[in-house]
Amino acid sequence: MTFSDDLDRIGADARQALTQAADAEAVDRIRHDLLGRSGQLTTLLRQLRTLPAEERPAAGQRANEIRRKLEGAIHERLAALRHDDLEARLGLEAIDMSAPGRPVAVGHLHPVQTLMRDLREIFHAYGFEVFEGPEVETEAYNFELLNIPPDHPARDLWDTLFVAEPGSTDGGIPQPATDGTILRTHTSPVQMRAMEALDAPIRVLTPGRCFRYEAVDASHAFEFFQVEGLVVDRDTSLADLKGLLEEIARAVYGRDVRTRFRPGYYPFTEPSVAFDIGCLVCGGEGCPACKRSGWMTILGAGMVHPTVLRNGGFDPDEYQGYAFGMGPDRMTMLRHGIGDIRLFFSADLRFVTQFSQGH
Repeated sequence: MTFSDDLDRIGADARQALTQAADAEAVDRIRHDLLGRSGQLTTLLRQLRTLPAEERPAAGQRANEIRRKLEGAIHERLAALRHDDLEARLGLEAIDMSAPGRPVAVGHLHPVQTLMRDLREIFHAYGFEVFEGPEVETEAYNFELLNIPPDHPARDLWDTLFVAEPGSTDGGIPQPATDGTILRTHTSPVQMRAMEALDAPIRVLTPGRCFRYEAVDASHAFEFFQVEGLVVDRDTSLADLKGLLEEIARAVYGRDVRTRFRPGYYPFTEPSVAFDIGCLVCGGEGCPACKRSGWMTILGAGMVHPTVLRNGGFDPDEYQGYAFGMGPDRMTMLRHGIGDIRLFFSADLRFVTQFSQGH
């Protein structure tokens, strides 16, 4: 075979191989087999020097022409393969504008926060405004100004979480701060702050977190929420309190809910009452949830104690007031039939996602 015949054979074989190449990797192998340092065309071009001198110019020109055509064919084949690959990917990634959109996960309120939001909206309709205070309190606001003396059981270490004095330890145990700084055990201190900051008439709602040194079980937690209310005016009465709480119970649990007042005791109210609703579990027939009584206590209330009014800057001979405090955690348990308060703080998505619509 002559040099020219070898060139034609290499060119024909290469064009056929390029036509059959399925991807860029196959084209790159063909390019390497032809034009690499040991490629067929490169090896053949080295043989130019063995040809007679009079044949070399024509053979060299022919070889360069074949080389340019093969490089062009390789470039065209790569471009065609890239185009086909792009078309295939675009086909797979095409958006059907008529198809329904993919659902996007949206966050929602915790069920306790949903109830607290509902309470704020309900009480707002009765003229209450939200008044908030610090979660880290002093013993004076948390106890003394609320008519709770130093020997009251609520001030025992078993109930109150004291803030540690920086750098103060006794046998490796941090000691309570000497200035009486504690984590508030209820939101009642905010009522004192409201009386100090506002003039009568006062209608405030004080939602927030509270902390007590409690053994955690199905119905108790060391961290919980409270919503308290305070009204101070010249003509308030226990009848006003009773009417308000009955309307609140109907707004939260339905118009058919049964309610009742019972005598109670709280050091910052006098007289004091417990407010019950008919058991939502058994319908009032008696069950373990209501201790066979047919009633469930949802809050405590009463007329503000004269000493508390005086500590807040109001003359008890001129002003009266009533206050109430409810536990949103337990109210939420009643609302949804939840049997364990610990579920609220478990961060278990299987639990909280059941309340995405607040129900």
